[in-house]
Parts: sequence; C-alpha cells; structure tokens
Amino acid sequence: MKKTFLLSILTLAMLLTFAIPLSAAPSIQLVINSEVVHSDAPLVSVAGRTMVSLASLKLKLNLVWNADKKTVTVNAPGVKEKLVLTIGQKEASYGEKTLTLDVPAQLNKNRVVVPLRFISEAFKAEVEWKADKNTVIIRSADQVETYKKLYQGTDLVAARKIAVNLPSKDENALHNTEEGVYYQYIFPEGEALRYYYVVGNLYTYYEIKDDVKHLVWEGVEEDSRKKMKEKGKRPSEDKTQYYFLQERVDHSVTYGKVGTEKPVTQALPKNTTGLADIIVPISGEVRKDQMK
Repeated sequence: MKKTFLLSILTLAMLLTFAIPLSAAPSIQLVINSEVVHSDAPLVSVAGRTMVSLASLKLKLNLVWNADKKTVTVNAPGVKEKLVLTIGQKEASYGEKTLTLDVPAQLNKNRVVVPLRFISEAFKAEVEWKADKNTVIIRSADQVETYKKLYQGTDLVAARKIAVNLPSKDENALHNTEEGVYYQYIFPEGEALRYYYVVGNLYTYYEIKDDVKHLVWEGVEEDSRKKMKEKGKRPSEDKTQYYFLQERVDHSVTYGKVGTEKPVTQALPKNTTGLADIIVPISGEVRKDQMK
C-alpha cells in the first residue's frame, strides 16, 4: 500500500535510530541532464560518501515509500528492475539481484538520501565527477548517447542541433528592438559547443561547459555591429563563421559563410519540428571541437 513521503514525528524518531551521522557536504554543484539542480535537501556526507535526496534526482524516477517496512521502492521508465532500499541497511534488492551500498540509505530532514553514484549507476545513468570544479554531472540513461554525439560525435549538424536545444536558465537582460524579426544561429567553423543566437538585432552568445549552457554575452545592434548596447564579456571574432537564418514571415531559410554575398536559400523540410532544423550541412565543413 502506497504511503505518503511525509513522515510523522514519531515515525521519523524511530527511523533516525538507524542513521549514521550526517554532515554537510562541501559546496557541490549537481548537474542533471544539463540542469543545475537546487534541492531543498542539500548534499550531505556520510563516511566520506556524497549522499543525495532521491526526490532531487531529476531522472524520472518513481518513488514509493513504505513507512511500516522503512523502505523506498524506486523504478525508472524503460527499466524493468525495481530498486528497493531499506533505511539503515547496506543491502538493497535490484530485481532478483542483491546490491551492496558503501553506506546505507539514510533519512535527513524527512528526505531519503542515498549514495549519489550508486543510485545513478543502478539505473544506467552516467556519473562524472569534476573535482577541480566541485561538480557532479549526471546524464540519465536515455540521454547518454545524446551527450556522446554532442561531445564526441563527428556529425557536426547533429551536435549543433543538440547544443541549441539544451536547456538554459540564463535570461536575456537586453531585448530585440527591430521590427522585422528573423531568427539566426551563427557558429564558428567546425564548432558546436559555442554559438550566437540572433533574434532581429539582439545577439546572444552561448558556451557549453560541463553540460551547462551559459549565456556569456549579449548585445543589441544599433547602427552597425561595431556599435552595440551590450552586457557581459564580448567574444573575440572568429576567422570563419557560418550562419543559418530563418525569416519569420515566409519561414524561408538562408545559410552560408558570414560575409559572403552568395547565400543559399531553401524552403524548410515538411517534417520540420523546431527552429534547430534550420541548421543544415555546409559543404566541406568538418568538426574540429570534439572532446575526449
């Protein structure tokens, strides 16, 4: 029988008798599928292991708490096996298997916390620790291949489309002031991990680092590119750039090398599903920003 995640004070007192002492973990940034996660249950440290609240893991997990048995059952879309964790015990069942945790599941401020790497890898998620930046990066099982294409893939068009579709919580402080609006992406030659997004005369420059897309610079073009109202650190000019532009009225797409007077114009394919589809192959362009 499913029971609410909110525990009575009496039940909580009983469960805490199983707990290993918890301490606040050093300030660690948690990134899940390119989103920086800010949880109301901060990461904690138990016996040198980083513990995270199950409820804060944006891995599409379904959680069922059983107050009588002091267990939480976890399952994820597309994964047949269910993980059953018991508060205070190192052994957990995963389908027909028995798994051993470095430290048992704990309760912290009415939240079930578990070893970060264990719960992520149990559901085939990819976990990466960036020690120099004190950052934990998690990619859910259904997104692992997407990030491989983004960072290691040779298909430049696919990598660029993934890049522009990544979420970003950064918001523009400046705004487009041009009446005739068009939409445009501008990429350095052979690159996918940094680009300009242009709406009319508003230029927004993004960079992707450690799975997070950052708004680094923005500017509103006035009389010319050299005269702009801007905010942030303006990027240096790249020797060669390619643009992909869509008109708002007729949805026609123009693309080519920035500065050339011979652009190519084409109609959007019938199966177009988003603005990223205006990014098309450039003859002879080869990717050069792949990461190991």
